[in-house]
Amino acid sequence: MNIDWRIAMALNHLSAFENAVDKGSFTKAAQSLGTTQPSVSRHIAALEDLLEVKLFNRLHHRVELTPAGREFYEAVKLGLGHIRHAANRISSQRTPNTLLIGCTYGFAHLWLMPRFSNLQKFMPDYEFRMATADTNTLFDLQETDFALRFGSGDWSDGNSQKLFGEELFPVCSPQFAQTHFGGCLNIDADALTRAPLIHEREEKYSWLSWQQWLGRHEIEYAPAADTYFYDNYALTLQAATEGLGIALAWQHLAEPPLKSGQLVELTGLRVSTKSGYYLAYRRNHPQADTIVDWFKSMAKSQENLLL
Repeated sequence: MNIDWRIAMALNHLSAFENAVDKGSFTKAAQSLGTTQPSVSRHIAALEDLLEVKLFNRLHHRVELTPAGREFYEAVKLGLGHIRHAANRISSQRTPNTLLIGCTYGFAHLWLMPRFSNLQKFMPDYEFRMATADTNTLFDLQETDFALRFGSGDWSDGNSQKLFGEELFPVCSPQFAQTHFGGCLNIDADALTRAPLIHEREEKYSWLSWQQWLGRHEIEYAPAADTYFYDNYALTLQAATEGLGIALAWQHLAEPPLKSGQLVELTGLRVSTKSGYYLAYRRNHPQADTIVDWFKSMAKSQENLLL
């Protein structure tokens, strides 16, 4: 069967597949898409038939990605993210009351989306859209109204306000911590190098890699040649919750799985830098003060809860 034909046929099913992974179940995906659970199941089954590969393992009351499904999901997320970004950028429907926010998929999934309804209620006269990317792109401030950027805040194309700093620490599932370290308290940094480490693809403007983080603990380390690198932070944390190894976490972005107990911190190993997450925006943007105040208040509220 011609692969181009398969892809063309599969386009109708990709949104259902993406939502099923993001929401963690076919039922929640159906609610998000405004359809029914059987409809989502049919889309997934049709997609598996077209690709001639199993994407999900159907377990009791839940589903989980197969290795092939995880690989395909990363490609789908990246591709649909580029399409959404381009559509938002060129859309002739955009009005002065539409505000576009650019951020990584991980930031959107783990931090912004849980607060998005609050933002919409805060400014009900505006329609908010998100442009996401798996890479740590800076997002052009001529194409987006606001952009969440990681770095030192010294960009020349606009203004920026720091939301929170960089403090990285190792996390894993409770079962993984018990199996490999007998718990999660006061772990020796060198012991981590003898356990599976979960890596994220390194970029020019990225946060600390395992190699850099371990270097802060005066430990030499280099990933093996066959190391797998995840393409976005949400998938990195998901792999850790599934017990695949140890990931580096930010308290602000990893709060949901840490709070739920899906992840635990291996304590005594936090590393801080001068970098952080910033809200960037064009100079003299008419809604800058209001949006900046909202983001800073959300960051402050979270900071108070984490103390």
